[in-house]
Amino acid sequence: MPLIELKQVTKTYHIGESTVSALRGVDLSIGSGEFVAVWGPSGSGKTTLLNLIGAIDDPTSGQLFFDGKEIITLSDNQKAELRNASIGFIFQQFNLVPVLTALENVMLPLHIRGIPVNNARESALFRLNQVELKEFIRHRPDKLSGGQQQRVAIARALVTNPSLVIADEPTANLDTKTAMKIVSLMRDLNQKENTTFIFSTHDQRLLDKVYRLIHIEDGMIVEE
Repeated sequence: MPLIELKQVTKTYHIGESTVSALRGVDLSIGSGEFVAVWGPSGSGKTTLLNLIGAIDDPTSGQLFFDGKEIITLSDNQKAELRNASIGFIFQQFNLVPVLTALENVMLPLHIRGIPVNNARESALFRLNQVELKEFIRHRPDKLSGGQQQRVAIARALVTNPSLVIADEPTANLDTKTAMKIVSLMRDLNQKENTTFIFSTHDQRLLDKVYRLIHIEDGMIVEE
């Protein structure tokens, strides 16, 4: 059974009197442990596709399954539980809480789960050590470089031990050297922990670094 499966998925947005078709009949299957890039130009539907896979948004039509469960049939609370239990997100703008330290930012998803503070701290320290930020755990985001903030975001995404990590343009704000380090880190974690990674990009620097490329244009998959 694939971890992610889409069958003839569409997504349409209504903006005023206009209708925008962001996805047009997408069929896609992604297995557990894959390392996948969805690539294409801006406005091609990459972020919409990731939002649907991550249960942030619902398709207009078609079927979408996560580990055998049809997402559209879940209630909002069940989707929130699915995201918290099984999906980690790495956002393009990092989305770190500015008043929290790196350690506190990584502990946050575990606090939401109700994990005891000592256990949450131990898990967060483990992940921050993995991304080589142990010396920066007391730094707030404004005292960290873009690459360091992205590594905090990766640690936060992994701290709940998700089966899937979704990264939207994870290198968009990074220089080439830092971007390659981030991709190597994600690939290393994918290999060691069998975590499935799906990220969107139109960054040519990354396309040789992944195992599977999904090319999307005008809301349709045109090539793999």
